[in-house]
Amino acid sequence: MARKPVNPFVRGQKATQKYLSSHAEPENLQARKVTTSIGAFGHALAIPAQAEGAPLARCLSRIPAGPEGQNLIVVVVNACADASQAVIRSNRDSLQAIDAEFELIEPLSEHVALRRHPTGRLVVIDRTEAHPLPARQGVGLARKLGCDFLLGAMEDGALVSPWLHCSDADTRLPEDYFRQASEQARKDASALLYRFRHRPDETTPDTFALSQEYESSLRYYVLGLRYAGSPHAFHSVGSAMAVHAHAYARVRGFPRREAAEDFYLLNKLAKDGSIQTLQGLPVEPSARSSDRVPFGTGAAIQKRQATPDEELRVYHPDLFQYLQIWEASLARCLKQPELTPDLPRVVASQARGTANVDGARLLDALTESEALIRAQRALNGPDATITQALRDNLDAFRTLRLVHALRDRDLGEMALREALQRAPFIKLETDAQNLPIHEIADQLERLDYRPDSNKTGARARQ
Repeated sequence: MARKPVNPFVRGQKATQKYLSSHAEPENLQARKVTTSIGAFGHALAIPAQAEGAPLARCLSRIPAGPEGQNLIVVVVNACADASQAVIRSNRDSLQAIDAEFELIEPLSEHVALRRHPTGRLVVIDRTEAHPLPARQGVGLARKLGCDFLLGAMEDGALVSPWLHCSDADTRLPEDYFRQASEQARKDASALLYRFRHRPDETTPDTFALSQEYESSLRYYVLGLRYAGSPHAFHSVGSAMAVHAHAYARVRGFPRREAAEDFYLLNKLAKDGSIQTLQGLPVEPSARSSDRVPFGTGAAIQKRQATPDEELRVYHPDLFQYLQIWEASLARCLKQPELTPDLPRVVASQARGTANVDGARLLDALTESEALIRAQRALNGPDATITQALRDNLDAFRTLRLVHALRDRDLGEMALREALQRAPFIKLETDAQNLPIHEIADQLERLDYRPDSNKTGARARQ
């Protein structure tokens, strides 16, 4: 009953044309001017930038070359309509530094300009003072602007690689960045995830330990999902992903959100194809504090700076055993369709005798999160579409809703080190309570990227 993989390299052109005509941001219309005058590019990269100041130019200059030819890079310098004067001033500094560092070739419109870059061409979209973003659309719309422009270039046949790379202005890219996608991408992949590892911020080195703590919590969650057999055991880090152009169009691009735009895009892409983790050198986001978005690495570090004596808290490790029972119940019904009408009884049977799992608590959480009714609806559908229906109805967002429903039923949260010590899916080399955070981060990174880690989600529910 496994769903036949979609090949995004073949299908999608009609969806791309429809997206560009009906849903893309108008700046994409300027792409044709670039492709007409320059011709084809090898690789595409979009970067949102807000309040980066003059260092933005130096970050852009470090973007590596790729094996397929020159790069087309789009940077979206942005601020929302309600941005502070500090953000506006910082953006002015960014634009002035770009003007000094990268030679202007031609203005494409009032707020879009084409410039030279050591590895190709740089398109600068100025969405600050004269053309600010609407309030509460922030980084999601900024990413969409950049990727929509690149999609316009791809539709003109001006991109050799079909991958729209996404990163952040504070992220260092490895020398093999574009090569990883060119050499490793599978035909069924709708998105590629780069390995990531935070690096110390030059201006605030004291935040590095806090970033390692937060990074460890991200890996803890993904390792827990992988242990449970969830098909959604992947990271959603906006600075470490690439999206297949046609898949991007089919799911209508980045959502216009001020945060979590990467999570919601990947959630849609996971229904369209596979989410593949690449092997190679990691991208390195900066370990800096930030208030640009309400949550994420920067916001988490800022919050921890306010409570330095408290250890970061994560989901209770028993919670992932509940998820494991749920995934096992779904897999059982897939193999024995006659059990579908009695799915609650199947769940109770799977939970019976399992240490640390209360079947009644799990059923309550499944009911409140609507996971139970959605699963029954999918399992009662046509045999040919059951696996896809489960994937659509029990996606990463619905999985998170179930996680929160379980958390709120007395499972609660736990200090990171205690959770690592108790979690059955994490085996550290030394007692977590006695390990410094950098060693914890290193060990979790190795567990996260072990050789079989990229296959777990694909095996779930099959």
